[in-house]
Amino acid sequence: MPGSLLPALGGRQEVLARLRASIRTMERGAPELQAVDDPQTRGGWTLGVREFDRRLGGGLDPASLHEVKTVPRGAGATAGDWAAALGFALRLTARRLECLTGAQSAPAPVLWCWSSQFAREFGAPYGGGLAALGFAPSDWLFVETARASEALWAMEEGLRSQSLALVIGVISEVELTPARRLSLAAAEHATPCLLVTDPRLSPAGSTATRWRIEACSSGRHPFNASAPGAQRYGVVLERCRHRPMTHEHHPLWLEWSDETHRFHMAAALADRASEARAAGARSR
Repeated sequence: MPGSLLPALGGRQEVLARLRASIRTMERGAPELQAVDDPQTRGGWTLGVREFDRRLGGGLDPASLHEVKTVPRGAGATAGDWAAALGFALRLTARRLECLTGAQSAPAPVLWCWSSQFAREFGAPYGGGLAALGFAPSDWLFVETARASEALWAMEEGLRSQSLALVIGVISEVELTPARRLSLAAAEHATPCLLVTDPRLSPAGSTATRWRIEACSSGRHPFNASAPGAQRYGVVLERCRHRPMTHEHHPLWLEWSDETHRFHMAAALADRASEARAAGARSR
């Protein structure tokens, strides 16, 4: 491209922004969306951790499908593993509503879909716990179905309604065709979709990001050494459409703040983990 064309297109940065937006459009098969430079000010979806949001290209794409899984452990997944994945997904949901505050006069509700099997195994979401994360009762719509296929149908219809802030599905496994339908519906109607799936089963296709979550000890309580403190997670960004060659193996440790409703790096824990890995490498 001749150098004289760059000023006419608004300069190099504008050209790059247009190219990135076009690539995202081709991947989603949806009308062109504006590049997300500052998702929080545009009603986007950030974690609140600058280092991590930069890895995501500014934040999570608010018109795509995302998947959360725990780190697989042997032949099964414990209730604690599922709790870690669900807890992280709920905090991503809190971040979504936080980012929408100010962008909308009254944030839209969140649709939670799952089958009766999961509802019996894990129990209904606890209102007191949701309130501690900053949620109001009006923030939620819960759908419990007899079969997983019906939950997937409810999720797709929710995305197409264009009246929701986020759609969450707790599903053992999502095959390629329904995953593609959810991805297209999310892109077409600019509503994000979050899947929490079984770590032992195949990842869903057509996802913008896939996360592997590892539970760890909570942070130190500021007033009571014997009480649990801030919730911490080991987070591996296993897939990121913004950075297609990304496949991280070691977790970054994030800590959630109930006061600010955002993540931040758990520096002390991350430093200890790095030291342990380095010591293990030396011993070999």
